[in-house]
Amino acid sequence: MWQIVSETDPLKSVVLHRPGQELENLVPRYLERLLFDEIPWLERAQQEHEGFAEVLRQRGVHVHYLLDLMEDIFELPGVKERTIQEHLAYTRLANPDVRQAVNEYLLQLSHRETLTMLTAGLAKKDVAQFKTYRTLSDLTADSYPFYLDPLPSTYFTRDHGFVLGRQLVIASMFNTARKRETIFLRMLQQYHRLFAEQGLQLWEIDNPSVGLEGGDVTVLHDRSICVGLSERTTEEAVERLAHHFLVETEKLDTVLVIQIPARRSFMHLDTVFTMVDHDKFLVYPGILKQLQVYRLTRGRQGRVKAEALDSLRQALAVCLGTGDVELIHSGGADAITAAREQWADSTNTLAVSPGVVVVYNRNQATNRILKQSGVEVIEIEGSELVRGRGGPRCMSLPLNRG
Repeated sequence: MWQIVSETDPLKSVVLHRPGQELENLVPRYLERLLFDEIPWLERAQQEHEGFAEVLRQRGVHVHYLLDLMEDIFELPGVKERTIQEHLAYTRLANPDVRQAVNEYLLQLSHRETLTMLTAGLAKKDVAQFKTYRTLSDLTADSYPFYLDPLPSTYFTRDHGFVLGRQLVIASMFNTARKRETIFLRMLQQYHRLFAEQGLQLWEIDNPSVGLEGGDVTVLHDRSICVGLSERTTEEAVERLAHHFLVETEKLDTVLVIQIPARRSFMHLDTVFTMVDHDKFLVYPGILKQLQVYRLTRGRQGRVKAEALDSLRQALAVCLGTGDVELIHSGGADAITAAREQWADSTNTLAVSPGVVVVYNRNQATNRILKQSGVEVIEIEGSELVRGRGGPRCMSLPLNRG
């Protein structure tokens, strides 16, 4: 049975998404809209991603690919149709005839082709033959060529949700450009036999307009988690999450909230802070004077009690019951090196077991410091993958550890 009660327990099963045509559909004009700063070279990005997946397999991790799992459930009656409708619900297609043409086009494709289109983006020109008359969108393809936007951030599967204990929490994506990504995980939890056999229970925040993204959640142990209050996870979402797990289900005793500046460079907590061993954390030193720490616990009369804390290190030690923890500074003592490597996701490590992490090889100073701190470093190439602003942790959705 799948479960996760610690961020550093041996990784057993993970969901990845191999970058595809969605990166080819990135063009300079739409980069900001699609939350990218640069355009990765697809062929090289795929090679790097395959290297990442192979490293995980060599460590005994079962790698599941997102679209392979989706293709499995498309064999079930009505699932393909429902998935298409879920995606269309997020579009701005006002003309019902155009919406019907898009639906018909996607339905007649093979299962794999449909899934590719849902992630890569659906061009207006591809649907023209399914329309009975010309509409304005046929004449404006040069201004914006897609009926369905590409989803270039899909390979950052960590953001789609997280497993806490035996509960699968579906994220509520903050930006419109990423909201459709979570449809896949939701459908898998409901229809894939593997998810049913492994007994994960679904929880999804009841207000989809607030942001709660997986990159902001760190599972400390079976009774405590860290949640980042960040650019993409909101105060309202943290309060709802805390109420559910502290009060409604009592599955947690503590939710440690780490508030970081709401900036693109610090979009999620795991871009500045990750757990690398049961009592060791890698942190970007440039954030330490800017963050605020709060502790949420179960209060009286079904309420959540909130209090401000002075020390991140002490708060982590109390949650873990270790007496103390080690905060390893990414980039070392040099502020310029630390800032450069943080931009290249030096702190975005993926623990495959206690004290063993996967990192990008380009962050040489940080990797050297990790080794000096007794952490085993598994380096992967990521010069193109990093252009999407994410590292090994961002690119992985763990389903089972232990």
